[in-house]
Amino acid sequence: MKIDTASRTVMRQGKSINLTPLEYALVEFLVLRRGRIVTRTMLYEHLFDENEDSLSNLLDVHVSNLRKKLGADFVLTRRGQGYLIDV
Repeated sequence: MKIDTASRTVMRQGKSINLTPLEYALVEFLVLRRGRIVTRTMLYEHLFDENEDSLSNLLDVHVSNLRKKLGADFVLTRRGQGYLIDV
């Protein structure tokens, strides 16, 4: 996988993966912390407006969408701790 922060694009197996701006922001945040657990709180604070009313499962939806687009093993869940990537 190749992530180009200048053009804000993600390539996988030579193909450009179409990500929403929020999905890209999530990928970039995790990649910059590769190998370290990122808590849900850290992600909420980075990705969402503090006045957002529907935060309860919004992060879960975006992580699920990333797994569909980038592979089920791209984002790992550490139950009770948060998420990490190790690619």
